[in-house]
Amino acid sequence: MKISMSSLIVSLLLASSAATAAAPLQLMAARSSDLVPSRLQATTPARSAIADLDRQPVSMSWAIDAKQALDARPVPFTRQSREYWSDASADQLQQGFALSTSANGALIRLSPHAGNAQVIDASTLLFRANGRLYTASDAVRSAADQDALRAAGMDVPSGSVVVKLADTLGSGRIELIAPGAAGSYLVHVFEPASKIVMSLRAERDTVLSGEPLRIVTTIEGASLDRVDGLLSAPDGFSQDVSFVRQRDGSYQALVRPDPAHAGGFGLWEIHAFGNAANRTFAVPRDARTAFAVSVASARLSGTIQRPAGLARDSALRLSIGVEAATASRYQLAGTLYGSRSDGSLAPLAVAHSAAWLEAGTAAITLSFDQQTLGESQLRAPYEIRDLRLINQADMSLVERRERAARID
Repeated sequence: MKISMSSLIVSLLLASSAATAAAPLQLMAARSSDLVPSRLQATTPARSAIADLDRQPVSMSWAIDAKQALDARPVPFTRQSREYWSDASADQLQQGFALSTSANGALIRLSPHAGNAQVIDASTLLFRANGRLYTASDAVRSAADQDALRAAGMDVPSGSVVVKLADTLGSGRIELIAPGAAGSYLVHVFEPASKIVMSLRAERDTVLSGEPLRIVTTIEGASLDRVDGLLSAPDGFSQDVSFVRQRDGSYQALVRPDPAHAGGFGLWEIHAFGNAANRTFAVPRDARTAFAVSVASARLSGTIQRPAGLARDSALRLSIGVEAATASRYQLAGTLYGSRSDGSLAPLAVAHSAAWLEAGTAAITLSFDQQTLGESQLRAPYEIRDLRLINQADMSLVERRERAARID
């Protein structure tokens, strides 16, 4: 049987093209900022958490502006505080509850604790400062009750009242006196004009249960003598946090959220509090911030398969391997970057796909439609960035890659 040279060349080219198209890609090496499970954590989600999850796969994509500035690396949120909270009993408030302020015009909020129905009239408040006693008419510039506060969009407990101190009181040590106090109260002091600012930052917005998370707190306008902290889970569990002073004057803590309380909806909260040392007295500062704790119920297996026989100018479909320890519906989301004529990369499209996966190794296909690719001036080589794997049982982020894969 004779085979022409031209037929042989065509056959070899087709075979080579199919083999190349079918060749598996690999995830790029993880970066330090990426969220990557080192091990899987099998869980038993509540039936209600997965009973209503759709079992049918779904996929969608849409174009985005190539000039849009995107950041595939999560930027930690820094909470800044010019405030503090204290608990006060009725006896303390009736005799004079000591407050420390560092600037004029402090805002003081009194909120009854749960079960306390006693409402304090702002006009009855007294203040002791600079060796003399001030009535509310002399010491309060303005006041607002719970109705006014809620109308302004503040979610405050019933019976709350806020007063803004007049400049006649100045700053420093002030005693708050509420003759009609009954039960216990939360006292909140906020100093909008203060130069003493406490900052609190969790180095990640999401951490995997059992993994360490670094918390950093700093102070401006003063120095901190010590910092204590409390870590709280959505289910009510809490644990003490120890902060250690660093050479630069900041304080750091390394927390490990208890895996027994991880999973489910809601954010964990870190609360740091300390005394800022002023020249003559100490001013308390409290700061709170939140982050998510996920259970590593699945992770990317590392392989990416581009289906064989698919024309290069058609839709881009990527079958991305997922290893699951717990059966659930998992979602993949990623941003496709394309190459400009000068070789630089720009955002092109976003794709989301979701599918039900049993425990074991499977794949989810991330698809970018033909129309989106065809209408763009961006071409291959492509790159997948900000690739996220999400467990839809509780919408927890279980893996995130800043730069995931390059597709030639």
